[in-house]
Amino acid sequence: MLRLFLALCYRAVYLLHHALCLRPGAPLQNSKLIVIGSFRTGGAGKTPFCIWLCNHLASQGKTVALLAHEYAFDEIAMLRQKFSGNARVQVFATRNRYRLAHELDKSRKFDCIVCDDGFEDSRLVRATTLLLQWEPLPTKISELWPRGKMRSLAKDHDIKSSTFRTLHCEGEHPDVRFVIDKVYHLATGEEFVKSNRKVNVVCGLGAPERFQKDLRDFGIEIDRTFIFKDHSKAFTAKFEEILQKNPQSAFVITEKDAARFSTEFIQKNVNSLIFVASQTTEISPEATQNLL
Repeated sequence: MLRLFLALCYRAVYLLHHALCLRPGAPLQNSKLIVIGSFRTGGAGKTPFCIWLCNHLASQGKTVALLAHEYAFDEIAMLRQKFSGNARVQVFATRNRYRLAHELDKSRKFDCIVCDDGFEDSRLVRATTLLLQWEPLPTKISELWPRGKMRSLAKDHDIKSSTFRTLHCEGEHPDVRFVIDKVYHLATGEEFVKSNRKVNVVCGLGAPERFQKDLRDFGIEIDRTFIFKDHSKAFTAKFEEILQKNPQSAFVITEKDAARFSTEFIQKNVNSLIFVASQTTEISPEATQNLL
């Protein structure tokens, strides 16, 4: 009952916040606005999908601004690493996607402005919304955080709009698949050699259980798992403690978690068995054709 009461309180705060602070704003005049979203509180794959989408748009000759919330410092670091060699994509950290989108729109520098999330920001109007859908659409308050793992209900969004695209991420023939394509050493880049040796998994993600499944699908056996809160600023310090207690063990982390590490940390642990799992995003031809 307590969790249901908290879910009701969350719902009341959600509606009040939207009524007072997130009223529909003005549309962009020059750039195409694209919002990547999910009903999930985390772990839907929004950032990996944004990487695929921005590369896809850039390959078509588009200039792209990718907006991410500055709270997700680890994702921003990873995104900037990913696009460091792509002049057509620029990553921006912000607390206010709506305001920054309009500032960039006025500059006329970008053909497309992509919001990593922004799904709940109802100020962002006339956007093409790409929804990463894992479960059936949430319709009950009991599915909302903190009772469940959803942030809003289906009725809170214009899902019947012509600019709303639902991309299914599970099932027999999903529109979007996230798979691990390579595991490599953090310092040297050498590929991980699969063997009977089990590895320890250390991650700070919204959906750590899916990362573990993806590793097993890749053919890696898992011994122990160390899970930290998504965007945890204590990740590096805690990971160092784990390394000191298990100096001979092999560890696998995500690209997002690896982006937290400084050059000094990597050099200090060049001989440690720390491996990074590289994830790729696969979009079905049908979904790609009808995307935007």
